[in-house]
Amino acid sequence: MSNFTLNEAIEKLQDEDTNIRKQAIESLIGVTDESAIDPLINATTDDNAQVRFKAAEILGSMGDAAFDRLVLKFTSESCKNKRFLAFALKETKNENAIPYFAEAIDDEDFGVRKVSVRALGELQAHDELATIAKGLDDDDWGVRLATVYALGDLASEESIALIKQARRKEKEKDFKKSCNKAIKKAEKALKAKASGKTVSKTLPMKTIKEMEKSNPQKAIREYEQYVTEEVGKDAPYKRLAILYRKLNDYDNEVRVLEKAIEVLSKKNPGKEEWFEKRLAKMK
Repeated sequence: MSNFTLNEAIEKLQDEDTNIRKQAIESLIGVTDESAIDPLINATTDDNAQVRFKAAEILGSMGDAAFDRLVLKFTSESCKNKRFLAFALKETKNENAIPYFAEAIDDEDFGVRKVSVRALGELQAHDELATIAKGLDDDDWGVRLATVYALGDLASEESIALIKQARRKEKEKDFKKSCNKAIKKAEKALKAKASGKTVSKTLPMKTIKEMEKSNPQKAIREYEQYVTEEVGKDAPYKRLAILYRKLNDYDNEVRVLEKAIEVLSKKNPGKEEWFEKRLAKMK
């Protein structure tokens, strides 16, 4: 990873040399400074796919801080220039993006339609079920597949029925297999909801650990889901505390340590000791 400073990285995002721009975008991984938002938005239309994707990923990790400017650019751009903006907007996980994604279901670009329908599923946009279902009739196979996954994410009786309907109509075997996977996942979630169980939204620890180097801000957000669900395992709290230490974020580190002590002392007695010692050294 390059050692460009923030200002150097922002400047070099416009360099004519693709390798320099790649180094610049790598230097911005984990950035939280809002001065980087507009340059990163511009980088989502870079000639290089790696730069485009990484810029969108970083913007998504910035969450609400980047949301308004992403929406402004997303609604003013067209065709393939919107693709990575759509991805960035999806990665913010902001429910206020739902109306914009619903409108983009009819976008002329298949890439924008595919990301938008997937986003509606991830954002649990149940009120947009009819809008999402339009993707099942899309000319693009990828959009239809993304629609199946989105309906699976909604995990309702209505969405499952739509997937089954699509499965009957489709002749392609791989598509049918994807339908089966989506139905199985949705039915499992629906059954859990019916029994009063909370459906976990956490990603596997291994997946998040791999994410730490390439996208630490997203890794933090995923570890925070473990905290929200008050999981009785110590590993996610440890990784989160360590990441906040690296960012010199004292307040959030203390918050995580105190939460870990509270949860683990009840759910996994003895595991809270590591957090108590770390907290004691900080005070």
